[in-house]
Amino acid sequence: RSLIGKVDVIYTSTDNNVVSAYEALVKVGQEAKLPLVAADSDSVKRGAIASFGINYRDLGEQTGRMVVRVLKGEKPGDIKPEISTKLELTVNPGAAERQGVKLSDAFVKSAAHVVK
Repeated sequence: RSLIGKVDVIYTSTDNNVVSAYEALVKVGQEAKLPLVAADSDSVKRGAIASFGINYRDLGEQTGRMVVRVLKGEKPGDIKPEISTKLELTVNPGAAERQGVKLSDAFVKSAAHVVK
């Protein structure tokens, strides 16, 4: 609540302390018409208006491929670090409306996932 009137939007990372109390943050965002943008799509399902981040299933598959290489005898130290390169937009038009934001039709259509 101390940020109301001082910021235009709140961005939340995947910090466990924040995520565990997300519904309380959503309530404040709705009451103050303060948009919430998240790092993860699960928070969009819980009330953020949008996220642009990795697909955790894809990341798990990528990790699995690296594990298979180790199980086949490759030394972990010989495997180059990898990052997830596939980013996905998830939007929640209902949450946006409740937080005083109008998402353009083009923006919603560009999303990989739309929360109904």
